[in-house]
Amino acid sequence: MHTIKGFVVLLFCSLVVFASPGFVQGNNDRGFALPPDPGEAGKKTLLGIDTDGDGVRDDIQRYIYFTYPDDKKLRLGLTYYAKEFQGMLKDANDREAAYDHANKMVRHGECLFYLKGEESIDIRRALRAKILNTRERSVAYITYSDNLGGRIISGAPQKEWKDSCSFDVDDTGGDQ
Repeated sequence: MHTIKGFVVLLFCSLVVFASPGFVQGNNDRGFALPPDPGEAGKKTLLGIDTDGDGVRDDIQRYIYFTYPDDKKLRLGLTYYAKEFQGMLKDANDREAAYDHANKMVRHGECLFYLKGEESIDIRRALRAKILNTRERSVAYITYSDNLGGRIISGAPQKEWKDSCSFDVDDTGGDQ
């Protein structure tokens, strides 16, 4: 059921993108600008296109916004997660950097679990699928994973997961 529901959401978001390109390439109704859709050009390199230099690929930035337009906290949590994922792909061949990224990814995962509970598992899985949308990116992810072999990453106690967020949850608008 989750897959079908997610598909419908993605289909709806895709229709919004194609139906109103001026909305997404300028300031939107929430007061910030989204980068243009990079299309197939965004798949030509490992790190894709990041026109605004925020550390998140443009296609991923747009995916997060259009999939969760009404959940500012979740968008922030996913943006930090995606930014770390980008660094992880860039540094996939560096064993120490991979370990550092993995530790940070655990913190971001704890934050997302704090925000959305078990639902965050499916949310992260869907985002990971969007991020790893080329063979080169998937191979880099496998390389990163291989570089973690034999390493231990400890999670924070559940009561501290709110502190795993890279933003102030209480000062950010929305529910929670």
